Formats: sequence, structure tokens, C-alpha cells
Amino acid sequence: MNDEPVLRVSERIRQRLGDFSPAERRVARVLLSGPPTAGLESSARLAQQAGVSGPTISRFVINQLGFDNYAAFQQALREEISARVLTPVEIYRQYRVDRPSTDLLANCGARLAEAVTASVRAIDPGEFRRVVALLADPAHPVLATGGWFSQLAADYLVNVLREVRSKVRLVQATAADRAGTLADIARKDVVCVFDFRRYERDTQEFAQAAHDSGARIVLFTDPWLSPVADVADAVLTAEVRGPSPFESLTPTMAVVETVLTAVADELGEAARVRFERFGQITDNWIRPWPPADGAPKSTPAPMP
Repeated sequence: MNDEPVLRVSERIRQRLGDFSPAERRVARVLLSGPPTAGLESSARLAQQAGVSGPTISRFVINQLGFDNYAAFQQALREEISARVLTPVEIYRQYRVDRPSTDLLANCGARLAEAVTASVRAIDPGEFRRVVALLADPAHPVLATGGWFSQLAADYLVNVLREVRSKVRLVQATAADRAGTLADIARKDVVCVFDFRRYERDTQEFAQAAHDSGARIVLFTDPWLSPVADVADAVLTAEVRGPSPFESLTPTMAVVETVLTAVADELGEAARVRFERFGQITDNWIRPWPPADGAPKSTPAPMP
């Protein structure tokens, strides 16, 4: 088990959902949608909650998830639960300067590169295709929101995505903006939610309300999975561990950029046309004004 440090219990379950038998899917639902401690019960108790037999639990843990036995599964789950509730203060306390300051640049570069590579490689192809299909479909308006720091990633997603397609909007992480958004939410809407440990209750409640109104939920989260995963139509995870005493958004931004690349490819010529139109408009504000003597005053080209 030590050669797969990034693949947590919850990720193993989500990545293999399509391979489970009906009985195994019942076990998976208990572990994913129930309290995080459900798997810390005895195997008999877990079997009772899922309405399956004891041997089904054993097959699920050993054959499907790859653990040696139920005890190994529970130990991995304890570690995952502990990591999931780790606070920023505790993360800072665990930080140790293990290299001379002269190695700081090389160390940071290597650690961030590892985290980015691990995050992109760990993307589930099926989940990725679902996300791209939703974000590339012009029939689905796209909204995005995040938390205290992850709002930065939501903002970046919106700013780039609206250059290649219409109906894209950032939902500010304020009660007023989120309430207004929920009042207008529609079944055709796609809501991208960024939620990382410590998971923010107001973000979860917003996602739940949007889901209850029929919107599709795309979740960007860490490997321990935000509770929003319980109502998400697609989930993409990214590492948060980096070289500093602070959790890193760099891997998340890499995942977002990978999604944006795929969306642009999916939209094809339509994306190129909108991007050029967008650029023609913004050039009028980015260039020095008034233009230098002899420079033509550009005007936005008409939409084709």
C-alpha cells in the first residue's frame, strides 16, 4: 500500500464505482455518503448498515480496494480522517525546514512539480470527460464559487472560460451573491465548486441548495474529498501539499488549466472565434489611450 500514497480510501472507491457489483455499490454508498467514521465500525456492523453479507465486505476491501485485510483498510481510513480535519495551524506546526536556504529554489521547484504531476496523472478519465462535456456545452450556463483562498481558482476558471464561451459567471463568496444566485438557479446550470480542507460550511450549503434545485455540481477538491462530493455530478481532486508551511493551490490551478485546455479543444472553431472577438474588445482598453500619433483607432469587429 505504501507505493500509492496519493490514492486515499475515498478516491479508490470513487474510481472503481463502475466495477462494483450491486452489493458492493451499497457498501460504497455507505462509506461515501455516510459519516466518515462508518468504516471504523466492525465489518459485521458495516455489513448491517449496507444490507450485505460479511463476505461481501471482505471482497470489497480486499479484491476491490486492494487492502490486505479489514484492519489495514481501517488503519488507512483513520489516517485519511485525521488528515481531512487537519487545521492550517497544525499543518504549519508539522512544517520542518529540512534543507539549507541555498536549496530553497530547487526544493520548491521540485516539490511543486511533483505535486502538479501527481495531481494531473491522478485525474480519473471518466470524471474528466464529464467535466469537459458540461463546461463545453453552451446550453449549460456555468457558475463558479470557492472559499477563503480557493475563490482565486474559481475566479481564474471564470476569467479564462468566458473568453472561449458565453454564459459564465463568478459567484462571490458572500451571502448576498450566493442567495441571489440560488434564487435564479436553473436545472440547466452547471455550478463549479472549489472546496478544500478545512471545508467551509457555507460553501457546502450553497452546493447542496444548488443541487436540490436541479443544477449540476462540478467539484474541485483535495484528495480527502469535500462533503460536497456527496452531491457532485463530477469530482476532480488535486494535491494541496507543497514545499511551504501553507497548503498549495498550484496543483489545483494545473488541474483547472488542464480542464480549460480540453474545453477549448472541444469547442474548436467556436472557441477561436469568441477568443478573437474578446481580444479585439479588450485591446481597446489595454492599449495606451489615446493612441500614439498615426496609430489607427481600432473598433470591435462585428460578431460573425
